[in-house]
Amino acid sequence: MADKVSFTNFGAKKKVRRVKRRGRKKPNINAEKLLDEVLAAKKMADQTIEESSSNLITLPFLEFSALQETPFAPGEWNSVEITLSNTGNGTASTITLSFDNLKARGQTIVESLNPGEDKVVIIELRSDAIDKTISRLDLYYHSIEGDTFTAVRRDWFPNDYEAANIFESEIPPGEDKDSPLYQHREVMHGDFHIICGNCGVRAPSTFRICGKCGSRLQKRLDRRDESKDLAAVQDEREILINKLQKLGELKDKGMLSDDEFTVAKAQLLS
Repeated sequence: MADKVSFTNFGAKKKVRRVKRRGRKKPNINAEKLLDEVLAAKKMADQTIEESSSNLITLPFLEFSALQETPFAPGEWNSVEITLSNTGNGTASTITLSFDNLKARGQTIVESLNPGEDKVVIIELRSDAIDKTISRLDLYYHSIEGDTFTAVRRDWFPNDYEAANIFESEIPPGEDKDSPLYQHREVMHGDFHIICGNCGVRAPSTFRICGKCGSRLQKRLDRRDESKDLAAVQDEREILINKLQKLGELKDKGMLSDDEFTVAKAQLLS
């Protein structure tokens, strides 16, 4: 026979816990304070981006050609077309054309030239020499950061060139590149210029670094105030400037083709 199962009610009451649902708490947001925080964060982000961008090295690199259409007559003004091209990755500013043994008139200063831009200027040159004389062209330009670059070319004037490029090399046609005429062993200070003892390039007396070979022309007085990081970046710039100028020299001497020069320059500036 099955056992009986009895249920005894002890009178205990079952406790039911009621959970009161809380409504959504209204956010206590100060819109003005939040806006200030957002603007402050944006300012910090902009400063970070600016500081990181300032470490990127950007340098201009000017290539130029000078075209003479007719034979260069002595004692007369002869038209010359000069094409300037900035093939670097930085803006070139205060571009100046300076001539020795030649009088010049026309536009010899270009305010600026952005990367990838070309500029054609027509100038007139005059030589009062009867016999052929070596004349010199100095091209000066600057980066936005204040670096100075110089390119030097020489050629014979007057001449009988017709529809030909002039000022193609530092050494004029027929001259010995090892001639003492083109060698300088010490830095010479003048009232208006300095001659680099390493490569012989003439630069204004206020210049600190030779734009052709990267050698130091004179000490920088405010160097002690710069941080180590800034000094490191500056040294890096000087090394890159030196390499770019050496690359240009190799091209001028015919040791690099145009294609090889373009590829090597792009690798340095990338």
